[in-house]
Amino acid sequence: MSGETRDGTGTDAGDGAGCDGPRPDGGATAHATPAASETRSASRARQVLGVARREYRVLSRARWTYGLAALFGAFSLTVVGLAGTATGPTGAGALLVTLAELSVYLVPLAALALGYGTVVGADERGTLELLMSVPLGRTELLVGKYLGRAATLAVGTALGLGAGAVVVLVRFGPAVLPAYLHYLLTAVVVGAAFLALGVCVSAATTEKARALGGALLAWVWFVLVYDLAALGVVVALDPPGWLLSALVVANPADVLRLVVLSLVPTSGGGAGAALATTAVPTAALAVGLGLWVVAPLAVGGRLLDRRA
Repeated sequence: MSGETRDGTGTDAGDGAGCDGPRPDGGATAHATPAASETRSASRARQVLGVARREYRVLSRARWTYGLAALFGAFSLTVVGLAGTATGPTGAGALLVTLAELSVYLVPLAALALGYGTVVGADERGTLELLMSVPLGRTELLVGKYLGRAATLAVGTALGLGAGAVVVLVRFGPAVLPAYLHYLLTAVVVGAAFLALGVCVSAATTEKARALGGALLAWVWFVLVYDLAALGVVVALDPPGWLLSALVVANPADVLRLVVLSLVPTSGGGAGAALATTAVPTAALAVGLGLWVVAPLAVGGRLLDRRA
């Protein structure tokens, strides 16, 4: 038949994808899909950052940054001022351990307080439906809101604890400053982990009072109850080193204790310090904290999708 081609398909063989002959569009079609995919990915990333910037501006107008800076500033300056008059390595070590032990209570509480209203607060204000109209997946939307709140927490914590760093520098000299800054960075990262947990609790509830109750229960478990349960396991089972490491990584608050205890030649550190009797690799701590951020956000995104 005159309409048939040489390969019997009704199309010239030279037009096939596997042909060696030149394409009429010069090969542009072959590269259009990856380019479009990259453009869409870049557009979605900009939208996520746009949500984060909006969240940060909203919290800044609500004075969250200044409130956190004042809270952590008063905390660090008070602890440094009441830490005694010793100025040697022992005094510096005792100061850092005291800061870590008290931060285990304050950092998770501040992070959960900042996170629990992420979704239910927007729902009560009537802005959640508007946000959901943005062409983003629910997890991406939640990540954007989380990033804005994480930036608020990081700036407020760094400013507040940074005020204590100035006093530590004057009192103990520059030799102690790296350890203090290490503690500060760890406190920010641990706060980010608890913030993700608070965001997940917010996505799981429909009322702000219930979200607050869930955040308080999470704080009680990780700060007060978990160490007692973990110590019971240690005493009863005498577990191997890998299980001790897992017990530390399973609680972000204990990661903060462990990091500070590894920085100073000082014994003590409370109940959580007993879990630090085995060396936990830095990579394991970093991966554990990373999972504490990623997993709650992934679960929260699924819950937000069901909520919609």
